[in-house]
Amino acid sequence: MNCEEIANLMDGYLDGELDPITNQKIEGHLRDCPGCEQEYQAQSALVRVIGSAAPYYKAPGELRERIRSSLRDEIGVMARRNGTRGSQVLRTQKRSIFSEMPWNWLALAAAIILAAIIASSFLPRLRPPTSDQFLATQLIASHVRSLMADHLTDVASSDQHTVKPWLDTKLDFAAPVADLSGEGFPLIGGRLDYLDNRPVAALIYQRRKHFINLFVWPVESNVAKGTETISRQGYQLLHWVNSDFNYWAVSDISDGELQTFKRSFEQRIPPH
Repeated sequence: MNCEEIANLMDGYLDGELDPITNQKIEGHLRDCPGCEQEYQAQSALVRVIGSAAPYYKAPGELRERIRSSLRDEIGVMARRNGTRGSQVLRTQKRSIFSEMPWNWLALAAAIILAAIIASSFLPRLRPPTSDQFLATQLIASHVRSLMADHLTDVASSDQHTVKPWLDTKLDFAAPVADLSGEGFPLIGGRLDYLDNRPVAALIYQRRKHFINLFVWPVESNVAKGTETISRQGYQLLHWVNSDFNYWAVSDISDGELQTFKRSFEQRIPPH
C-alpha cells in the first residue's frame, strides 16, 4: 500500500471496520513509513481526546429489571392474543416463549423496549454541549496533534519580527506577537491552524519542557469580554477577549503559570 491508500483507509482502521488482511497491510506500512505512523499517532490522540470529552451517562441499577418487566408484560399480551388454544396452551406459551420465539424477533422487541426506556429515563437530562465546550475539544485536539505529529511550527523563530510578518501574509488579520523570553516564556514560532470554522494564528511558547499553544483570531462584535478557565484531560485552557481578538491558551502547565503567561503577554502587546 502507498501513503495515499493508507490515508484513505485510516478512518476505517481507527474504527476497527476493516478486514484482518487489510489491517495487516496497513500495520506493515506503518512500521516502514515514519510519516504515516506520525499521522496515525496524531489521529489516534485526536480520537482519544474527543472520546474522553464526550458526555457519558451510566445506566441506573434498576434498568435491567425494568427491561425484564417490560418484556414479561409484552410477552403476556402476546400470549393473551393467542388464547384461542385454551388456557393450557396459554400457560405453555408463557413458560416456553423465550425458547420458542425466533431470536431476531426477541432481539428486536428488546431493542425497542430498551430504546423507549432509555429515552424516557435519560433524554430529559441530556444537554447538547455548549459552543465553548465543543471549541475546547477542538483546541485540545489541535494542541495534542501539534505535539504528536511534530508540527509545532510552520515558521520556527524566537524573533517576533520574523513570526508576525509571516503570519500576516497568510491570514486576513494581523495577530499580535510578543517575545516573552524575559518572563520565562520564550517564543518558539508560529503556524496556521483551523478552529471555530476559520483559519487562526497559533503562537507557540515554551515553559521549561512544556509548550503553550496560543490561538488568536478576530473577535466578533457580540462576544463579551472576560476571562474563562477550563481544565480537561490534564490540560489547562485559558480564554480571554479584548476589543480586537479572541485568545485561547492551551498547555499542560498549571493554571497559575498560564495566568502569569496571560499577564505577561498582555503587558507586551499594545493596549486595545
